Amino acid sequence: MLAGKILAKHVTKTTLLAMLGATLILAVLQILFTYLGELGSLKPDYGAWQALQYVLYSAPYYINQMLPIAALIGAVLGLGALASNSELIIMRAAGVSLWRIVGWVMRPALLLVVISFALTEWVIPYSTEQAKSVKTHRGAAALGEVKGYWTREGQRFIYIDYANSKGSLKQIQIMDFDQDYRLKSLLNAEQGQFIQDGKWTLSNSTQMDILTEGSATLTKSAQQNLALALQPKYVHMVTIDPEDLAPSQLVSFMRYMNEYSQVSKTYQLAFWKNVGAPFALLALVLVACSFIFGPLRQQSMGFRLVIALFVGLSFYYLQDFLGYASLVYGPSPAWFVFIPIIAMFVAGSYLLYRAR
Repeated sequence: MLAGKILAKHVTKTTLLAMLGATLILAVLQILFTYLGELGSLKPDYGAWQALQYVLYSAPYYINQMLPIAALIGAVLGLGALASNSELIIMRAAGVSLWRIVGWVMRPALLLVVISFALTEWVIPYSTEQAKSVKTHRGAAALGEVKGYWTREGQRFIYIDYANSKGSLKQIQIMDFDQDYRLKSLLNAEQGQFIQDGKWTLSNSTQMDILTEGSATLTKSAQQNLALALQPKYVHMVTIDPEDLAPSQLVSFMRYMNEYSQVSKTYQLAFWKNVGAPFALLALVLVACSFIFGPLRQQSMGFRLVIALFVGLSFYYLQDFLGYASLVYGPSPAWFVFIPIIAMFVAGSYLLYRAR
């Protein structure tokens, strides 16, 4: 029992350090090359210091993107080191099962999953906004401004010429239709202000109501209250790339869009990528284990590293390509996100089964 705990701690610690080391090295390289790329687009109001700030604020996004590949490389390096020292052979000879060793390797992978969730939920939405603020010289409030925004709430279509995250609207046009999509009323207002809980106040509004017999009435108001499901936070979310939204923000915004209009596929893709990210990381770690116990057990560390990089990058680009392909074709983005992940799980499981 004690020996098992010692072995578990040793394997877990070795692979954890390898994964963290791979993450650190990849992050430093990514930051360095991104910074060098930014130096080529310097302007009088965007100097080397601003470029460095932009890159550092963008670093959490880059780190989260490379965590699955870092986990793959770290698992290959960690297990490869144990294999080179014949430690894995000794463990197997002592009666430790292959799947038990794989389970020990999955422990640090689960830690990276937790880190990835923390980054996407609490860090990336803030840091990405700060990065955009540095590059565009606009404050957070200005980044939340929207010009020319359309939304739909049931049979109501709304056009807003200007909106911001503070709840201010300008030049609002609201069209209400019946179930047969015949125009019932048209409202134009110069300004609007959010109050609370779906309540808005419109200023200098003009409303035309079309009656059943074909005539119409025109009503002008200096101030008019109106119930809209639209909230300032959702206006702000429109200005942010779906991949930069926190999972909780994505769920909230998709619920709103699903209830009142239609969920865009770009938000569905971002949501399913967040759902699939932990499984992608674990699938790549499983593949790494299958390499060490399978076809790469007699190969050099350099060759293992090259194969790990090739598999990791191939997986990343395939999933990226299929994800964007889902925006063009009919099926849900979930299928395109999970196909590469399932393929990795099947391949890893098969290679481990053969090496068992």
